[in-house]
Amino acid sequence: MQRYRHGRSGFTLIELLVVIAIIAILAAILFPVFAQAREKARSSTCLSNQKQIALALSMYAQDFDETLPFTVALDPTTNEDIWWEDLAAPYIKSGGVGGIMTCPSAPSRGHAFSLNFVLAGRSLAAVPAPAGLVLLGEGAQAPQLARKPDNLPRSCPFFNYSNPGIGNKLWLPAADLRSAKGDPNAVIDPSLPDEDTNKAIGLLRSRHQEGGNFAYVDGHTKYVRKSAFKLKDWSPEFQTGQ
Repeated sequence: MQRYRHGRSGFTLIELLVVIAIIAILAAILFPVFAQAREKARSSTCLSNQKQIALALSMYAQDFDETLPFTVALDPTTNEDIWWEDLAAPYIKSGGVGGIMTCPSAPSRGHAFSLNFVLAGRSLAAVPAPAGLVLLGEGAQAPQLARKPDNLPRSCPFFNYSNPGIGNKLWLPAADLRSAKGDPNAVIDPSLPDEDTNKAIGLLRSRHQEGGNFAYVDGHTKYVRKSAFKLKDWSPEFQTGQ
């Protein structure tokens, strides 16, 4: 009578442990790669959004004697503040919550970008080097700035780096923005908060791998590390070395 020997089925404990260890090693290697790829995609979307906003602001300026909108203005009919995004809204499609005015990496789906304070209501002709001057970029979102109808945390309508009343204290070495005296190569104080909180209102936010996306007056956009900014990138007066 012929007998059949059955082969061994299943895995030993050692074999299972080896497989699990290999999977864990592969996961540890690939997860950061996937996270970086996802963040890169979000950063590209943010950059594209800013490109469209810069174009919208350029169109606005063309309709208003080459002058950019004010960051905040008072509506005499309603006695309420109008922010620059309200003025630019007719030139922007999908500018609502989760639309072009937002950054996919921001914690809130509210508006995530701020304008350069010094450009508010300013003529484009008054900018000596438009390719080297920040127009708008990623600003810290703050619950205190929530507005109707969405009431979501959003960025301040303007950055404080070129605000004469506040910006003097934000640069190392400190500069006098009213008289345009100081080092045009001064850098942003690294001790300033880089977070989405009320105490960071008016400051930039480095959401994309220690940096952020910014649009310039000439319309081009690029990624910039926070530590790479110079005073002359924010103030036209310091572009000329006055």
